[in-house]
Amino acid sequence: MKKIFIMILILILYISPAFSDELSDDYFDIAKNYIELGETTKALEYVNYVLLINPKHSGAIKLKDKLIPQETNDDLSRTAIIMSRQKSLSDLAILDIPKIDKYKIENTSEYYNKQGKQFYLNEEYDSAIQSFFRAISIDNKNYIAYNNLGLTYWMKNNLDSAEKYFKKSAQISKYYPQPYINLALLYKQKGDMDKHFTYLKKALDVNPDNCWTYYLIGDYYSSINNYAASIPYYIDAIDINPTFQPPYLALGISYFKTDKYEQSIAAVKNYLELNPNSDFAYSVLAKNYYIMGDYPSAKRFMSKAFKINPSNSYRLEIAKIEFNNKEYQNALLNFQIIEPEYQYAEVYNYIGLCNLMLKRYELAVTNFNKAIVADSRRPIYYYNLAQCYEALDDKKKYVQYMNIAMQIVPITYQDYIDLSCIYYNTSKINSAIKILETGIEVNPDSKPLYMALMSLYQQINDNVNYNNIKNTIESRFNSDEQKKTFRMFK
Repeated sequence: MKKIFIMILILILYISPAFSDELSDDYFDIAKNYIELGETTKALEYVNYVLLINPKHSGAIKLKDKLIPQETNDDLSRTAIIMSRQKSLSDLAILDIPKIDKYKIENTSEYYNKQGKQFYLNEEYDSAIQSFFRAISIDNKNYIAYNNLGLTYWMKNNLDSAEKYFKKSAQISKYYPQPYINLALLYKQKGDMDKHFTYLKKALDVNPDNCWTYYLIGDYYSSINNYAASIPYYIDAIDINPTFQPPYLALGISYFKTDKYEQSIAAVKNYLELNPNSDFAYSVLAKNYYIMGDYPSAKRFMSKAFKINPSNSYRLEIAKIEFNNKEYQNALLNFQIIEPEYQYAEVYNYIGLCNLMLKRYELAVTNFNKAIVADSRRPIYYYNLAQCYEALDDKKKYVQYMNIAMQIVPITYQDYIDLSCIYYNTSKINSAIKILETGIEVNPDSKPLYMALMSLYQQINDNVNYNNIKNTIESRFNSDEQKKTFRMFK
């Protein structure tokens, strides 16, 4: 014990003031933990360490007063009283190990770290904290135990303590990436995305071969809608560990968001080889095929998603696919099934469209009116209602609802697209182009508006403007330029 004391005293002589505060707080926490365990001798030992580092530590002074009985000044008497309170290590014995071995095994930092991990996995967080504290009391350089202690406090929603012990772990070992990753995730939970990204970069500097770090950096870029920048990090994560599942699906989504549908399909299919029961992955596949106009494939994969998870959200997507594939009766049936739960304008509009295509005009009118009651600001609902009255040869109401549709001020990007479609369908091509250009001026970061304008130029065979918009989309939304910069962190 005397040798340990001398070593600690030497350590104290060489530590900086900032680090000494952290060290004294760590020892103080350990002392309090030993009190909870009933091991007052060990508690007093660490209180003394605290006071060696910081003689004015008020908490340690008060705790020492409680630990040393005031009724006697005799050192031997105090020692006897303290020893009588101490909990024996044999109370924690493992029954099938000889007694002499028990002490040796239990008196190691790694033993308590492993014990804490088991408590943690069993969600016995208070017991886990006690074990991790024992681990670091035996070896205060056990950076893994500090990291585990931080993680356990995080599970108890004590974010300040979690942050403290993650930083302690990182401070001890400059080559252990886990506390940096945990700090990054902790800051993300706190909403501090700058620190989140800073610690991800630190994790990458510490270990450039950690697949989780690459995945999380990719996730960072995806979270700020910079999908092009996320792609190389997901690819790196897969290259490092081909059996690591999350980056495959994330890569598929980033490819989808950057209009690389074939690559998206390949990435998601690779993910499904590792996780064949993911309904969400099948739904992503379906959306790729839907955008590509392959409605039978889209329906097949969305139906697989529905089979795994028979939710009405997937039934809604199946109905939309069926409508676009001109399976109006099947689509109508699915829309009607979900209508009691999804009493939304969009659903009423689709039911109206199905009835319009099936020439059930009165039912179509009823449902378009329901859509308008649910949301009176959407020009497309008035336009669809006007089409019903045109089919019913009611010219007065046709003109009435067409005028309303044309006069509505667009709010969402979809309104601009819908108005453009209305102008196009009424042979007002210049107005169709103009409304989309206006939408882009108002919403310059709305990719669907650029896509709609590109599609419109394609419809009217304006190849020059089609290529101009296509290049704009590539440079603005799908550019690879940023990837080259961000990869330097590797």
